Amino acid sequence: MAKVITFINMKGGVGKTTLAVNVAYTLSKVEGKKVILIDMDPQMNATQYTLTEPQMNEILDDRNKSVYGCLSPDYQANSVLKGYEQRKEKKWIFNVDNTFDIIPSSLHIMTLNLAAGPYKLRQYIQNELSEKYDIVIIDCPPTISEYTKVSLLASDMYLVPMKAEPLSVFGLPMLENYVKETIQGQFEHEIKFVGIVLNMVIPSRLLYKNNKPIIQKKWKLKLFQNELKQCEDIVKGLDPELSSEKYILDMSDLIIVNQIKNITKELVQKGRL
Repeated sequence: MAKVITFINMKGGVGKTTLAVNVAYTLSKVEGKKVILIDMDPQMNATQYTLTEPQMNEILDDRNKSVYGCLSPDYQANSVLKGYEQRKEKKWIFNVDNTFDIIPSSLHIMTLNLAAGPYKLRQYIQNELSEKYDIVIIDCPPTISEYTKVSLLASDMYLVPMKAEPLSVFGLPMLENYVKETIQGQFEHEIKFVGIVLNMVIPSRLLYKNNKPIIQKKWKLKLFQNELKQCEDIVKGLDPELSSEKYILDMSDLIIVNQIKNITKELVQKGRL
């Protein structure tokens, strides 16, 4: 039975997608897990991070080769038909590397009425992915939206990547309140706050020095011991013209390689993955 984890932060620019992709990759390569990443962000950042240009063109040409396909009314209405799931499923699951797959996103998911079926993603994961993967990671937009709701309702736990800065510190209680009132309260869905990972860390900066103690005081039991430093190689990895190594695990900087390994191992321990 797969464990489902949503990577979420109400604030953008904290490296959420970068962490989600690299933790998924490391879970597969180092921890030996079978992992699938679901990109629930219409901006398609995780999709662009992992897939090739020809694969991106496939998705742009056919919206059913994305998460739109498994959440669309067409799939939901016809999934009971014999053979339909098997024919359709392979269209939207792309292999990234060995035991690491992705269901990419599409701008077309903005046309879906997710409010009418908040459990669609949960049902799809339970019916089609839960027995095939060890871990499902969902990357959702940095907003409270139907994408967020659908993702959290499909998840066993959520992880918050954040920077040690005032806006992130301010936004986390609002996210916790949304989970408590809406996800756990209104929908009665049990979900665990597995922890906070400090990302894009520059230890010498005053923002880090001032805000990390605040985070430690407010969320002592939730703050991961391991964190990921700000590194130019990670940014370069997103551009194939600047670097051939897009994943942190494959980079030459041993500090960040060990950091992503340790973050991933800590997640495995905290989430009992």
